[in-house]
Amino acid sequence: MPITKHQKVADLNLDLANYRTVHQPDEEHAVNSLIAIHPSYFWGLMESLLEDGYSPTENILVIKRDGVLTVKEGNRRIASLKLIHGLVSNVELPDHIQKKIDALLPVWKVDNESVPCAIYSAKEASYVDKLIARTHAKGETSGRDKWTAVARARFARDQNKRSEPGLDLLEAYLKAGKNLNPQQAERWSGDYPITVLDEALQKLAQILGIKSSADLATQYPGKHKKILDGILFDIGTSSLGFKELRASSPLWTTSYGVIPATPIAGQSGTGSSTSSGSSTNPTTGRGVGSPGGNQTTTKGKNSSRSHASNDPKSVRRIIKAFTVRGAGREKITTLVNEIKTLKLEDHPHAFCFLLRSIFELSAKAYCVDQKRSGGPGSKKSDGSDKHLADLLREIVKHLTGNGSDKSKTRLLHGAMAELAKNNGMLSVTSLNQLIHSPSFSVAPPDICILFGNVFPLLEAMNG
Repeated sequence: MPITKHQKVADLNLDLANYRTVHQPDEEHAVNSLIAIHPSYFWGLMESLLEDGYSPTENILVIKRDGVLTVKEGNRRIASLKLIHGLVSNVELPDHIQKKIDALLPVWKVDNESVPCAIYSAKEASYVDKLIARTHAKGETSGRDKWTAVARARFARDQNKRSEPGLDLLEAYLKAGKNLNPQQAERWSGDYPITVLDEALQKLAQILGIKSSADLATQYPGKHKKILDGILFDIGTSSLGFKELRASSPLWTTSYGVIPATPIAGQSGTGSSTSSGSSTNPTTGRGVGSPGGNQTTTKGKNSSRSHASNDPKSVRRIIKAFTVRGAGREKITTLVNEIKTLKLEDHPHAFCFLLRSIFELSAKAYCVDQKRSGGPGSKKSDGSDKHLADLLREIVKHLTGNGSDKSKTRLLHGAMAELAKNNGMLSVTSLNQLIHSPSFSVAPPDICILFGNVFPLLEAMNG
């Protein structure tokens, strides 16, 4: 039976092996990872604590092992309290959260420096695992955040010793994959369509003639790395889902350069099986048919056809998969939802007007997010707004560590090159001219070709 007592927050250790995320090296990384998975839930919970204090009826479940108290249930609550009490550093807080912390009365901190805990011994760990496996379900953002499919898979693998090849492959990809950015890696470590990946692995293993999806996963990275990287990226960005996997024709694997030797039941496809590598975009490394960059068709009589770089469908795929994340971005989300409804071929100017607004608002939101870490400011010394091109250039410097992060520098090179030049069709100058000039205009193919260049910066500012 547990010992129920109030325990100081400072004495409690976050669970670095929390099933919501990959294993974290320290509490700073653990908190940042919890925030990245579902920021609205984290900040909603934190605001609730700041306004009402900790509820004395909610026990934190704790395991005591060799004198160390580790939180097994209630990591988000304890992480929030540690941030409020200044016990964890290097975590960026939204301005409205920081203002509330700064305004706290000393009595609040005294009343909330300890929390009620149910402390179990190490030999009761399996029982605690059963308790925390129960459904996490309250609809409000200040309530308990449901486990994602990734968290459930980790629990099944690590506690129930069940085979989870999709999860094993995902975790290996997050370390070895080269076609995703750090924001995606952090987010996908805790929130990813793992059930889609499991089905894709089963079908791909059958087509490649590999015994099982588990065998395919354990081979990564190997000769199928390019194929798997493209598939994993497209699943993560929602470009590949159950609809594509279960379509009778064309066979989805042809987009990655894999054609079965014999047709799969319920699906069409001819030709020879190949595992020599997927047709990936040379800049991003994404699979054919995935968002961003120029796209080509795969060789083969019955290969599925990819959208060309000047096809509005290529832009729609990118926009459809884009999710705005971060505090204070409600208007950005509204504009993104609006731009998703537009048919670029019919409304190119409306698309550009919305895109211009989304870039400016995203830049300002990024400045607010990064204010405490020495990020750029959106205002000049006289209080007026900086020119958007100048502000974006400063943001890129901050994102890349002034060029020290070579991977991110390469990722954002195309965006800054296009946005900053004076005569580019999707440059800041041109987007401004669309609003102010009575004669300047754009055509859908111009937008389609260049949108893949500028999008990575938009994603990075809202990741």
